Order: sequence, then C-alpha cells, then structure tokens
Amino acid sequence: MRILFLSPQLPHRRVRSGPAIVYQRIRRLTERGHEVGLACFVSEAEREFEAEVRGEVFRLLTRPRPVMRNPAQWLWRSLFGPPRPFGQWRDVEMMRAVGDLVEEDRYAVAIAEFSVMGAYLVRNPWLPAVRTVISCHGCATVASQQRCDYLGYSPAGLFERVRRDRLRRYEFGLYRAVDRVLTLTPEERYQLLSFAPDLRTAVIPYGVDADYYRPPPDDAPRAGLVFTGYYADEQNRDAVYWFIESVWPRLRERHTGLTLTLVGPNPTPAMMSYAAKDPLIRVTGQVDDVREYLNRAAIFICPVRRGAGMRGKILEAMASGTPVVTTSLGAAGIPAQPGENCLLADDAEVMARQIELLLADPLLGRHLAANARRMVCERLSWDLTVRRLEETLHELVRG
Repeated sequence: MRILFLSPQLPHRRVRSGPAIVYQRIRRLTERGHEVGLACFVSEAEREFEAEVRGEVFRLLTRPRPVMRNPAQWLWRSLFGPPRPFGQWRDVEMMRAVGDLVEEDRYAVAIAEFSVMGAYLVRNPWLPAVRTVISCHGCATVASQQRCDYLGYSPAGLFERVRRDRLRRYEFGLYRAVDRVLTLTPEERYQLLSFAPDLRTAVIPYGVDADYYRPPPDDAPRAGLVFTGYYADEQNRDAVYWFIESVWPRLRERHTGLTLTLVGPNPTPAMMSYAAKDPLIRVTGQVDDVREYLNRAAIFICPVRRGAGMRGKILEAMASGTPVVTTSLGAAGIPAQPGENCLLADDAEVMARQIELLLADPLLGRHLAANARRMVCERLSWDLTVRRLEETLHELVRG
C-alpha cells in the first residue's frame, strides 16, 4: 500500500515526543513492505537529517516552516483565518505540493500527523480523491477547555471561552470531514466523542522500543529524580513549574542531596533560573541519548496536569527499568496499576510521599520497575501498535 504522511516536523531518529511516533510509524510500515511518502516542514536545525530520511522513504517533500513576518498578515489571519494553532501552519505552496504528490504517486491513504496538518487534507482545492486520516496527538479544543476551567470567569477566561468556541467549530469541522480520526488513548477518544458523537475514530497508542530502552546490564546505583520532555509544549512547562514550586520544597527539606534533572530541548528561562538558584536542580537541554539519564535515575517523575494524549516518556522510563511516579493524567492510555507497575499522585503532598516511599524502599522500586517493563514489552511495543495502525488502514481502504 502507498501511504502519504504529513507532518509539521521532520521525523528522524533523534526526535522525541510526538514526532517520534511519526518516525516509528513510517519506519516500521516501510519495513512491513509499504511504500511510504512524507511531506513535512523542516527547520534549519533539522536539515542535517534530511538526507537520512530521504533514504528511508519512497518520496520526501519538504518546505520551510511557515513564518508570518508581516504584522498585517498576522492580524488578518488572527481575525479571519484559521484559529491558532492551525493558522500558524497554513502554507499555500504545501497545499499545492500535497495535491501534486497524491496525483502523481497514487497514494491509497494520506495521514495528517497532528491535527494542525488536517487542513492539507480537508480544505485543499488541489487534493484529488484519496482516503484521509487525521492522527490527533492532542485536541486543541480540549486544551482550550482546560484553560477555561483553570482561568474561570476572569477577563482572560472569558477571552479563552470565545477562542474555544471558534476553535471547536474549526477543529471538529476537520475531524468530521476525514475518513478516520486516530487518537493515542481511549480517554482522548471519549473526549472527542463528547464534542462530536458522530466521529469515525480508532485508538492507535504510543509504543516503545524495548530493545533500545532497557535496564543497564550492570547493577550500578541509581540516584535522583528525572523528568524528560519537550519544553516548547505548555503541558511540560506547567508540569515542571508545579513540581518545583509545590513538591520539590517538601523533598528538598527532608532529603538533602536529592537531585532533580530536567532533560529535553527548549528549556525556558524560568527553568534555567530555578537551576541557577538551586544547585540540586539540573537542566540539560537537548541530549544525544536520553537513556543514560533514565538508567542513572532512582525515580522517573511525570507531574503533568494538563494536555491530552499518551506520554511516551513514561513508556521509555518503564522499559528502562526506572520506577515511575506520575499523575493520573500522565498515565492516561497506559495500563497503569498503582502499587504494581507505578505509583500515582495528583496533589503535591501525595506525590512527595510516593517519591519518599520509593527512596526509602529500593526493593519496592525494583518490583514496580520489573512489572512495568514486562507490561510495556507485552502490550505496548512499537510492532504491536504499528500492526494495529496497519490493520486500521487496510480496513479503511477496503471499506
């Protein structure tokens, strides 16, 4: 089958978070004999990987990321164009190029990875007939609703409500127009159906490469806490700020010498300020290999309170044999069994106590980690999740 993927970012071997899903899907579908094309936006920092990706796919088309330098253009799009974040990714040349690709290569199905790419399959005047799919990595309307709940009826909250209603009309117009909407978790699927019960949906979860992420061969001592994330995402920034301001002081007071390591690209000035004031907080920025941090940490924390989708970072930690303490939202879509393969905590005091429990009882940590690795290997390997995607696409094309 010929399958065209659309992505806002070049998916390559070093990407993390959502783009890593795209990379794994493309790579493993290609290994299973499918001809996979890719149309995506590329930043200057990603250019070094372009040749590598070109050698892995049937066809690669890239465009520079859209940039609105004209203030008048930005104002017009804000008022009359697609709402943010969808308007930020609008590019007429990409629309035309996607239409030409489908016409020339005769793809059986086109998949927009991330909802912001959905307009290239729905409101594209150059697109010929093709089966269309949007893979929703996080519903913007749901995120806006969460901000409304947080802000209440303050002036900012009222403004967000107006934005949410406009966003909902646009985003769910895209979802209704395609042949299938994919979500990463059942919880996210139910959220979408609560807004639009008529959507045609399927759940294709995140996966993990348990051969790549695995416990270290030696029994080296582990120490400290670690969190990994892409800090351009609001949900990861909020998780860090909340943990450092609400949970960390409790731990810092009771456990002198305990370290907190924040791993991942795009750390914010606030994160760097925390590290400058507290030598036990370490901010790494982009790293070549996250495994060394997972394998050295005593505990992986995931204090996310906002957002949607599935946290691949937790699967990587579990596959690495690192015990996990997470919020209920962080564990969404994962067969989490508190006390058996992880610990859950949704407020600051409980999270501090759960972390302290693991610090005091390394045997419990090893028990949780062993069960967690077994679970992800048996139920959430990339081979299993990509096979489920393949079955969904075959069903769609036959239908």
